[in-house]
Amino acid sequence: MLVSGRYLADRYEIIENIGSGGMSDVYKAKDHKLNRLVAVKVLKNEYSQDAAFVRKFRVEAQSAAGLSHPNIVGVYDVGEEDGINYIVMELIQGITLKKYIEMKGKLEIREALNISIQIASGLSAAHQNRIIHRDIKPQNIIMSKDGKVKVTDFGIAKVADSTTVTTTAAGSVHYISPEQARGGYSDARSDIYSLGITMYEMITGRVPFDGETNVAVALQHIQGEMTPPRQLDPTIPRSFEKIILKCTQKKPDRRYASAKELIADLRRVLAEPDGNYVMLGSSVADASTVVMDENDLRNVRRQNVQSGQNAPKREPASKNGVQRPPQDDYMRRQNLKNQEPEEDDEDDDKEVNPALEKVMLVLGIVGAIILVVVVAFIIGRAAGLFGGSTNDTETVIESESESESESESESETESDAEMKEVPEVIGSSEATARQTLTREGFTNITVEEGQSDDYDEGQVYDQSPRGGLTVATDTEITIYVSSGSETFQLEDYSGDTAEQVQTALTALNLIPNLTYEYSDDVQEGRVISTDPEPGTEVSEGDRITVVISSGAEQVTVPYVIDQTEAAATQRLRDAGFSVTTQSFESNKTAGTVADVVYNGSSVSGGTAPSGATLTLLISTGPAQTQETQAQTVTQSEDLGLDFGDDEDHTVSVSINGGSERSLGTYNSDTVGNCRVTISGRPGSTITVEVFVDGESIGERTFTINEG
Repeated sequence: MLVSGRYLADRYEIIENIGSGGMSDVYKAKDHKLNRLVAVKVLKNEYSQDAAFVRKFRVEAQSAAGLSHPNIVGVYDVGEEDGINYIVMELIQGITLKKYIEMKGKLEIREALNISIQIASGLSAAHQNRIIHRDIKPQNIIMSKDGKVKVTDFGIAKVADSTTVTTTAAGSVHYISPEQARGGYSDARSDIYSLGITMYEMITGRVPFDGETNVAVALQHIQGEMTPPRQLDPTIPRSFEKIILKCTQKKPDRRYASAKELIADLRRVLAEPDGNYVMLGSSVADASTVVMDENDLRNVRRQNVQSGQNAPKREPASKNGVQRPPQDDYMRRQNLKNQEPEEDDEDDDKEVNPALEKVMLVLGIVGAIILVVVVAFIIGRAAGLFGGSTNDTETVIESESESESESESESETESDAEMKEVPEVIGSSEATARQTLTREGFTNITVEEGQSDDYDEGQVYDQSPRGGLTVATDTEITIYVSSGSETFQLEDYSGDTAEQVQTALTALNLIPNLTYEYSDDVQEGRVISTDPEPGTEVSEGDRITVVISSGAEQVTVPYVIDQTEAAATQRLRDAGFSVTTQSFESNKTAGTVADVVYNGSSVSGGTAPSGATLTLLISTGPAQTQETQAQTVTQSEDLGLDFGDDEDHTVSVSINGGSERSLGTYNSDTVGNCRVTISGRPGSTITVEVFVDGESIGERTFTINEG
């Protein structure tokens, strides 16, 4: 463990330990060179002397350092100091998706879709760079405080090529793909399978396969049938269920071919939750069952998925001059010893794939025939049987000698290559990048194009090796030049609620910026317009300004209670309102104003939309009843509010536990006119609960006057 205050590379100051994994510890640190907080992953002491584990640790940095995407945790630096191997990464303030699911039980569909799209976007970027994560699970997804989803821990990621075959069942067993569990070929579709299992857990709150041992779980991934999500929760959209079932097909060729295809369908779920656009290769039942033979079972037993084998083991040292098998083989054999007699180990060591054995036999025979023909030809030439002479033989020997000399010369040239630090060229134009690299002696330059949301067309958005690393000057330097960001048309969100448009834009990796304006035509809380306008081409990461209606502009209504009809009418018209009148029985003097009403609510002294039509309730005097105590009295009461700031606040009330009604919008200048009209029998008590900006601030109790 590193202590607080320790410096690495005279630059990174360790602040505190924030996590620990199977082979590394993670620290919060401060980068004093760039004045920012970072995360530093340090290989544990017990593994730092083990070359195999150090190599694996550096693979994590090399895999992730080449990736630059908003949904992937960035890797800034890698180094070694005093036997301490470390990686410097982006520090994310948040929690893992696993903890988030545990906190909420299961996620809402829109939230799960948003998270899934962001994970798939990160994977798409990795796959385009030919990086397979191979360990996608909720524990490796971080939910930042600002709502961003980040994929992390490329610890067992591997550059993909046509010959990549896994040698161990890498990845966590509850999320592992069938081909990984069998120790077979893994590609981008393996990550899609693991993401499918993660999506299943997000919307159901459980993993589809579980068991007492890791081997039991792995076998279920290979030949088990999962319970369809809608059987656990019928409210899950059919299209989302189909997406998950397609991602988790047993055969890779029945899954989505790429993360981009998956993202397209996930986005459609938001608009067409019950649409029939997800095409499955065959029925779930047909595609889910795979019968394993004895070889498959043996392969699974060999994988490092046995319960209790979570921590990595040291690679055994050589003995008697003979190097033991690599770390992964050694671990498999140790696992096998715990399950089978020792003789089986020896048999397994001797096992050879029958098909491979036949191929090797044929190649051996062909090679032997070719060798015999060549030898016969050389002897014949030397003997003059083919019109040649001894001089020809000498010429051949000389040519071979010259070739050897050339090879030696090339080897000497390679060994003499100068070691230099690779210059940072990200952000430069292609021409400038070439000049910079050539000036430093790097002439083996390859250019590849790709889409980038962060860099303009023609700019270098990535490079390999990364700037700052020291390599031989004849090393191939690949620069990735931006062809611009991928664009799509902005939809029309007019009339949607603020929450709906925020969710939709976030799911598209767009940044919503909400502003509010008064509108006489658009209902309060609904979208008026967006900037840019609907139909405009946008790309991920763009900021979209959304104008939300605050309703019609509110104007203070003069307090006219107890005034004559004529005087009250004139005051309201002077304030810009239209006026109608209505007779009303009350204890007010006949002919005077008992109340002013807008949309059924009292607004006298409050606010109403500019130009609104207000109704004056003109008192006709108290109702004539036989029992005086049965009379109803209406009176206006000041709520006595004091906001203590200059902001506008909405005020509403609930009288005697009745339905909530709005009194309008007030600020420090108008709060003195914030009054409520109440009615009741003389001497009765009325309870008014007051709400400011939707939050209850308590109750007020008033007594109805005797009249």
